[in-house]
Amino acid sequence: MVATILAAGAADSSARLVVETDSQTTMDSATKWKRRHEDTGYILQQNADLTRVIIAKLRMRKAHTLFRWVKGHSGHPRNEAADKLAAIGAEKVAQDLIPMDVPTIFKLTGAKLQAITQKLAYRAIRDRKDKLVKQRPRTEANLDRVVTGIEATFGVRVYETTIWKSFRGRHVSRQAAQFMWMAMHDGYMIGSHWMRPNMPDELRTRAYCGTCGETETMSHIAFECETKGQGVVWSLLKATWELTMARWHEPCWGTTFGAACAVFKSDEGSRKPALENLWCILCTEALHLIWKLRCERVIQRDGEEFTEAEITNRYYAAMDARLSLDRRTAAMAKGKRALKPADVERIWLPILESGQDLPPRWVTSSGVLVGIKRGR
Repeated sequence: MVATILAAGAADSSARLVVETDSQTTMDSATKWKRRHEDTGYILQQNADLTRVIIAKLRMRKAHTLFRWVKGHSGHPRNEAADKLAAIGAEKVAQDLIPMDVPTIFKLTGAKLQAITQKLAYRAIRDRKDKLVKQRPRTEANLDRVVTGIEATFGVRVYETTIWKSFRGRHVSRQAAQFMWMAMHDGYMIGSHWMRPNMPDELRTRAYCGTCGETETMSHIAFECETKGQGVVWSLLKATWELTMARWHEPCWGTTFGAACAVFKSDEGSRKPALENLWCILCTEALHLIWKLRCERVIQRDGEEFTEAEITNRYYAAMDARLSLDRRTAAMAKGKRALKPADVERIWLPILESGQDLPPRWVTSSGVLVGIKRGR
């Protein structure tokens, strides 16, 4: 889209312009979908600001503008050159300024009454209110931990919106997603929240870990606490992951809260989606279990620690329960995006007890009992 804006602005407005692109979305946004997006005020369109500028720049031209689609990564000389320039631009420390100025006469605002719906109106109101809300400093810090952790571990740079969307992925349970969303916003009553000015003195002691004496942050609970819980769970997860023969990554914000963005590749460089999905499932379930164990220990058991055997049983029970949930979901699969039995088999088979001896339709057969293999 940025390249189209630059081309429309740099070319002679009286000369015919041919824009070659490997992005079908960019081409359709400026042609086939233009009327619909303008009628609905671009409310549901992603990259609406860029699309508005593209259409305005094209309208400002006096000659015809044509779009030609080319297949990407197929040896097309101009497309390959554009990819190289994009890679160079991505490595720049300072971002280049994009000319987004458009004369008032070419600016279209609002949506047509005949095209507006209750859904569109609600979305427009939400978008306007969201722009007025400032992000919490602690949320920004946690997002930075996840983004940098993913980049350091998996070698990919993800956007903050990708992190939030990953919590709604089909391989993240609803309970784990809700916990991670709250944790990212520092919404739980832990640590410095107990040190608020209006907090009674007898409650301020709850800000500190009963075992370590440190301020009880989410980082401390999930990765640092010396109380039996997080250390045992992560060691059990490591033993389970080693069954896949894939590389193990130490738990951190990026590998756990960003588990749905994990990237695993073969020696040839191709992605391994089944392995990535398994990492997402195991890490998010383990992370949520650590939080539940902490809450039970502090609130219900008055600080009494769990034994290693209790934690081990809880870990395998949680993973077996998640496997059962995926099996039931696959048995009722409907639609293209539903979790299929073949998906469940590809994801879970490497870590199942006697996985190679299971019958062909073990995923959907309720009479077949399966469970996670307990390490090597």
